[in-house]
Amino acid sequence: AMNIPVLMEMGYEADDVVGTVAKKFASDSLQVYMVTPDKDYGQLIEKNILQLKPGKGGGEDEVFGPAEVCAKYGISDPSQVIEMLTLCGDSSDNVPGVKGVGEVGAAKLIAKYGTVENIYAHLEELSARQQEMFREAEGYIALSHQLVTIKTDVPVNIGLKELERSGVYSPAVADLFEKYEFGSLKKHISGKIGMPDQVGHDGNSASGNDGSDPVIAGHDRQSLSYETIPSKDFAKFAKSSGMLALGWSDADGLLLRAATAKDGAISVCDGEVPAQLLSDAGIAKYGYGLKKLRNELIAGGKALEGRLFDIELMHYLVNPEQDHSAEVLAASLLGINVNEEPQSEGGLFADISKEEDEAAQRTAALCSILGPAVAKLLRESSLDFLYADMEEPLALVLGKMERDGVKVDVASLEEFAQGLRGEIALHEGRVRELAGEPTLNISSPKQVGDVLFDKLRLDPKAKKSARGSYSTDETTLQELYDRHPIIGEILEYRAAKKLLSTYIDPLPGYISPVDGRIHTTFNQALTATGRLSSSNPNLQNIPIRTERGMQIRKAFVPGTPDGVILSADYSQIELRIMAHLSGDPHMVQAFRQGQDIHAATAAKIYGVPVGEVTSDQRRVAKTANFGIIYGISSFGLAQRLHISRTEAKGIIDDYFAAFPRVLEFIEACKEGARKDGYVKTMFGRRRYLPLINTSNKTMRELAERNAVNAPIQGTAADIIKLAMIAVDRRMQKDGIASRMVLQIHDELLFDTLAPEKEILQALVKEEMENVISLSVPLTVECNYGKNWLEAH
Repeated sequence: AMNIPVLMEMGYEADDVVGTVAKKFASDSLQVYMVTPDKDYGQLIEKNILQLKPGKGGGEDEVFGPAEVCAKYGISDPSQVIEMLTLCGDSSDNVPGVKGVGEVGAAKLIAKYGTVENIYAHLEELSARQQEMFREAEGYIALSHQLVTIKTDVPVNIGLKELERSGVYSPAVADLFEKYEFGSLKKHISGKIGMPDQVGHDGNSASGNDGSDPVIAGHDRQSLSYETIPSKDFAKFAKSSGMLALGWSDADGLLLRAATAKDGAISVCDGEVPAQLLSDAGIAKYGYGLKKLRNELIAGGKALEGRLFDIELMHYLVNPEQDHSAEVLAASLLGINVNEEPQSEGGLFADISKEEDEAAQRTAALCSILGPAVAKLLRESSLDFLYADMEEPLALVLGKMERDGVKVDVASLEEFAQGLRGEIALHEGRVRELAGEPTLNISSPKQVGDVLFDKLRLDPKAKKSARGSYSTDETTLQELYDRHPIIGEILEYRAAKKLLSTYIDPLPGYISPVDGRIHTTFNQALTATGRLSSSNPNLQNIPIRTERGMQIRKAFVPGTPDGVILSADYSQIELRIMAHLSGDPHMVQAFRQGQDIHAATAAKIYGVPVGEVTSDQRRVAKTANFGIIYGISSFGLAQRLHISRTEAKGIIDDYFAAFPRVLEFIEACKEGARKDGYVKTMFGRRRYLPLINTSNKTMRELAERNAVNAPIQGTAADIIKLAMIAVDRRMQKDGIASRMVLQIHDELLFDTLAPEKEILQALVKEEMENVISLSVPLTVECNYGKNWLEAH
């Protein structure tokens, strides 16, 4: 709320960011103060970079310059602090120094020899005991030197203008202090509350060229002004503000309108949006559905370049399970009722044209203030890096995949459909025969229920619902599976019919008559875990665990006659993430040694050598492995393995006895969720769990299962997103003409040109396996074939 910029760069420590910024801006005309008591920062001190150490217990602050730091340690240059720290080590940072050398001893040695390297060059001058200590440390001393050296070359992309403070606060700060009754703090801002255009670092001065986003901080609705600008004059307003908000509709051809905002004023473009603004990479774009809009523009021969701040996607990162619609966010963040405003005299959009493009204009105007407000929320949640480094570049990759589409063989689909229809008729006949009911409608749950429970008496305890029918859902039928062969026939009938009606019959309707491809839509802002989904058609939930479901893949083929489909699939990625996050040594070792993880797990659970694990023991271990990730209970495990709950509980107990760090990780996830109200992936993506502390046992246990699963499944989703970005970037760099066409959970699919198949396979495997460094290796299985089924 105070508009203090927060700088962070993935892969770098805060020390490195501070060091870089200090070195970047220090000059004879600008002194930089590093405010910290940390002695490590002494190495950065120079003429115009000073360290301010806050006084302890109300004591006076200390300022250290080159003279002070040299006098304190008896050294000749502040850079020698690095040499001292190398010798001392730092247990809190796991930096091993030279055993037996403390700060005083290190200072004396560096004062005499200057550098660690020079000490080793004159080792014979040291005492016998010191020589022994230094020789013992020789194997890791270079690493220690590297670890204590603060980096000063971090790619921090910010200018001085963004760091300026005016000393004037936005009204949002006063509101915040009032809400939380910060009486003491409120005194400090008395008389310093100004309008948004007076507040330092509110983004109004940002051009967008440095990747920052323009923000109207402390939005005061009453102070905002609105005007409609002719299209020919609009460009200068947009360039001045560094942002362009877009409102659009593709119902009857693409209707696109724009607005911009600066210093509390919203300017709406009256007419067509100037094309040069859309293609100007220096102007940030705000709006809803920007991936789709970009595809529409590309199809029409136009470009949409620059930072793309999709409001739905940004707010999805802030809280994935909240409503991201413009109407709801406008009300909650801006206090604006979009549906009522136009009717009120002098309302928010009163001076916007009431012509046919009114809706697009109003949306653009709203996005010009709503977009920066959501971007501000994103920064305050420390999730802006996740948007900039993952979701925003991924949207461009997904947009390209949507435009390219995936080739589908209609003849193969029809052949499969005919086979399914035959299976459905076969199972239907068997069910009727077993039921003794030649006219039984198997698609009627009521008729099936009456046969199973009234006629065949498969469960004497079964009760009818208030509507007078028995439950015949899959869970109920699975529990009765061993009681009568009719159950298996009903389940097979339903599976075949669902496959036909849900997947096979609709697919041809999605095939483009222009290129014979299916152009699915990838949804980034839908699932709570961060996984991608797809629609029109949904290709993410094609059944893959049954032989019948796998046959659908046969219809997905390469776009060229001699081409191939390349499948690249992360092997057991969620278990590997579990091993990394829990740090369990047995699980980590199994993956590092390339063992069969399920056999290794069975060996630990049953206390037998890996070579003696039976297939049944491996099956149990596999079920337990994946079940643990999803917080499986003894009841759930008993159902999956068709064993008693007592046996299932024994397996779970044995599992945790074999992998105690996994149990510690699970409990830590739950405890963290109870404390914070959310859990995070390795990359900071949040999953809020508001019912984690509820007294409702069922809801609480569901939240606890999600507390364990979300960090694992979410991290897996994040990793494959980063992999897609890396693979696409590498394909462009290497001039690969083949296409990445589908992402299904942990698998990437490529429409591959014949001459590129070996090159692409090596490229994809390299990028996917090295996209992140874990304590266990990421393994990718690559295969190709004449269709997806062959490739997988």
